[in-house]
Amino acid sequence: MITLIRGILRSVGDEELTLAVEPCEIAVLIPESTRRQLQMKLGEMIALHTLFYVEGNQMSGRMTPRLVGFLSSIDREFFEIFCSVDGVGVRKALLAMVRPTREIAQTIQEQDVKMLATFPGIGEAMAERIVAKLRRKVGLFALIVDAEKSKSEANGAPDNAAPDVIQDTYAALISVGHTESQAKAAIDRVLSGKKKFKSVADMIDAIYLQQRPEV
Repeated sequence: MITLIRGILRSVGDEELTLAVEPCEIAVLIPESTRRQLQMKLGEMIALHTLFYVEGNQMSGRMTPRLVGFLSSIDREFFEIFCSVDGVGVRKALLAMVRPTREIAQTIQEQDVKMLATFPGIGEAMAERIVAKLRRKVGLFALIVDAEKSKSEANGAPDNAAPDVIQDTYAALISVGHTESQAKAAIDRVLSGKKKFKSVADMIDAIYLQQRPEV
């Protein structure tokens, strides 16, 4: 399983890019949100978190191995979850992901079927199916800081906490009775500052310190 590749960006098309990984050049499928971030980086060294899948019709015997690439492991994880909805699949998910992961996750979490239905390849019936299956699974992804809006980011996550610390803190808050919106708001508040969090315990301490009433 190929999960990460690094190489020189040779070309960026509407649906795929070409990466020079000596001695080969590899074609990688990408969503529109990734294309926009990479189109000005021709000739630069980049890293892509990848998924491998086989495209084609097994009955006809024409099967083509493919790589799908993302700028962060969180984007890749969200894509896998998105593809798990019946009727979506890799190609439709690639077409639909025209916005950053955080925005799509927020749209699903807020059950905004009308907005989701405007994404390419996603009609109202499919949007309702996506919301029904994923609305309780995308809370973590709604926390991600959009790379196009923040300079304090590394690979789709805030630089004052690693993605796994954020994910585990979110899960811990849910486990003790906080709602998804409460957990998200609490984490957003502590991440808005400059303090760095190396562990879940550090972040939870900061969250409850903020909530403690002044004497």
